Amino acid sequence: MDGIKVGVFGGTFNPVHRGHLHVAQGVQSLFGLSRVYFVVAATPPHKRPDEVTPLAHRYAMVCLATAREVSFVPSLAELEPEPSPYTIDTMKKMERLVPAGKGAGGADAPAASRLFFIAGGDSLLEVSSWREGGRLLDGYNFVFVARPGATPMAFEKCLPAGVLGRVRDLTGLDRKRARSKIAAEPAGESRIYLVDAQAPDISATKIRELAAAKGGDRAMRKMLSPAVRDYIRKTNLYGGG
Repeated sequence: MDGIKVGVFGGTFNPVHRGHLHVAQGVQSLFGLSRVYFVVAATPPHKRPDEVTPLAHRYAMVCLATAREVSFVPSLAELEPEPSPYTIDTMKKMERLVPAGKGAGGADAPAASRLFFIAGGDSLLEVSSWREGGRLLDGYNFVFVARPGATPMAFEKCLPAGVLGRVRDLTGLDRKRARSKIAAEPAGESRIYLVDAQAPDISATKIRELAAAKGGDRAMRKMLSPAVRDYIRKTNLYGGG
């Protein structure tokens, strides 16, 4: 188990789409992650219950979308004792997957330092306001992924001054140079990474709109895995049936 690194990809996944899978694959390759856990939000704190599709459907779609990727694992960690919708509690639970031990070069590597929380670049605007946001940013690796066509992530304005020295801006670098910089970081120390994933520009909101409208199947083919597309149509999940 020494040296294992795990990605924690949290989200509503309403629905999970090819953009999510592309981000997970890109971050996994860049950071050498053994697995990526897709943690499906049970009760997103910043959304009303009537705005979110039931968890059972969203989890089922994540299972379908990741079925062919052995290293992509659906997770209901938020429901594990004690149930909590907050990232700080999810990360504490995920620490059990990466026991403390020796990292690269034989240095001690605490379990927390081998967890990589994956989030969209827009999460930079709000991460400081998350429950125990400062503790989260201090204790775990974060990977903020720039959205296609988005303006540069102004992390200096979004993050607490105390963590700015741990930020590593890898946007604009080719993968070889980015991997080299990641590999040069000392084992056992967590960082905040900003990366490009060159993911397709796909919106879950747009998918729901297409699903609700007749004739939206063709457009959705490029956005969803076939199994997820079939599930949405079979269950008439977003209307339009």
